[in-house]
Amino acid sequence: MLTPKFEVKQDEKHIIVTVFAPYARISDSEINIDEDTFTFYSSPYYLRLTFSGKLTDSELERYSAKFDADLGAFVIQCEKQVPGEHFTNLDMLTTLLAPQGASSIKKPLIEVVGGENNGTGDDEEEENDFDWFLEQKLPDENVVTAGHKYGFANKDTGVFTALQSELKGVIDVSDPDNKSAVARRKERIDCERGVFDEDHYLADYFEMDTVREYLEFIPEFYSITSDEVKLDEADKEDLLKLPRKEHLLDKGSKSIVYLGLVDILYSWCYNHRITLGENCPESAWNIAKLSATLSWLDSFTHLKDVVISCMSRSLIFPLIRNWQLSNEVLKDTIQVLSLGRKKVLHCLLEIQRQFNDSEPRYLLNQLYITDYCTWIQTVKDEKLISLADSLKKVNVTKKDVGLDLDDLEAAAHLVLEEESANSPVDNMNNLATQMGDMTIIENGAALGVNENEFDENVDTLNNQRRSNLVHISDSDTTSSDSDSDDDSDDDTDTSDSSDEDSSEDSDQDDSTSDSSDLDSDDDTLSESEES
Repeated sequence: MLTPKFEVKQDEKHIIVTVFAPYARISDSEINIDEDTFTFYSSPYYLRLTFSGKLTDSELERYSAKFDADLGAFVIQCEKQVPGEHFTNLDMLTTLLAPQGASSIKKPLIEVVGGENNGTGDDEEEENDFDWFLEQKLPDENVVTAGHKYGFANKDTGVFTALQSELKGVIDVSDPDNKSAVARRKERIDCERGVFDEDHYLADYFEMDTVREYLEFIPEFYSITSDEVKLDEADKEDLLKLPRKEHLLDKGSKSIVYLGLVDILYSWCYNHRITLGENCPESAWNIAKLSATLSWLDSFTHLKDVVISCMSRSLIFPLIRNWQLSNEVLKDTIQVLSLGRKKVLHCLLEIQRQFNDSEPRYLLNQLYITDYCTWIQTVKDEKLISLADSLKKVNVTKKDVGLDLDDLEAAAHLVLEEESANSPVDNMNNLATQMGDMTIIENGAALGVNENEFDENVDTLNNQRRSNLVHISDSDTTSSDSDSDDDSDDDTDTSDSSDEDSSEDSDQDDSTSDSSDLDSDDDTLSESEES
């Protein structure tokens, strides 16, 4: 049987289910409503939904159904048992499809029963008391029986043992099945510091014109509220393909999952900003590479560690590496989380499509993204808003990322200052600027400066010209001595520097006149100094 595409809406008194079944046999359609369960059958389609509230049973025949030929869809209007009751999770299609109480994890053989809350109150209290800044310890791994774990909530092991050929194109860590989470993290940090490119970072630090376009870009999710977030058609189709299961996580696993979500969303936000909201062929690489969770199978235990990893990797691997840009991406991540699970779900579904189109990164969907898409539909918006508020309080400095950025920037500024101070062109430009501020009148006096300052400026300019001429004369003398060793003339006056300069090139007849001109200029300067 096929699961049809469907939509669910509600008003004060009704739940409206639209089932798109263009190839259905209308005459054989069946609808059954039993409190919170809605069932639709019309060969070859079958749909079963479980709602958070109760509907009026179909036996009372208070529902209506019609077939819209233009849409190729059945529109079924069901009556609520309690008018005005708000049904939740109507956009979370995978949750609606999951049978009540379904689970993907084997239940314990022994279960404690009884008590007023029947176990539900403790879960809510645990959620409310969750401390984002409390560092969680990873559980000890029994390598003999289970092997080293990774993936969503650290549930997978031994995946890459049989996929060695796919390993390099998916992750950066080598032989993950034989390395613990601690070993993987140490290797990751060593690798990051080893490949950090100082020149690339400084280029993006000083050339702000390259970065400005991305800093000024305002993503569309800043202009909407959580109530205005909508899932597009591609999202709805992908939701129908997700597995119908529920993830039962303990407190330690929840911490790892939430912190990994921050890491993955940061990489999505970076790609979204750097592509100006339009994905490109490198989007899958950007997302996978920036996320330590995806590329190194890392499991974070503290919120600040996540931010440090995100910031440092954004300065090491992508095309644009700028501290201000990294901070803007962090703000984007906070905004996405504050919009609630529907926006987060949209981001995760988009990542899933990117990885499916970029082999062999589809393996990352099986390890992480698909489970995240299923799990996030059960998370309360308040939980994500609390996580966003905690992220706002995290303060990460350049010193924290461990790349010596402050020293690197200070050394670069010092080099630039020295080069600027030693540049003769800058000295001449400064002198020309001072001379340009003067006003010359007919008798040669200068207005705006005193005579001593004017004479000092003129002497400085003449000395610089004379030093340049002497430098040229010396170089000509050296050249002429080497070229005219075999053609020396005893009648040549060696005390006359103009004659020495005239022998610069015996094959050029114009050299003598050029040297004479230089000597005449030198003599003129000497006479002016004596006077």
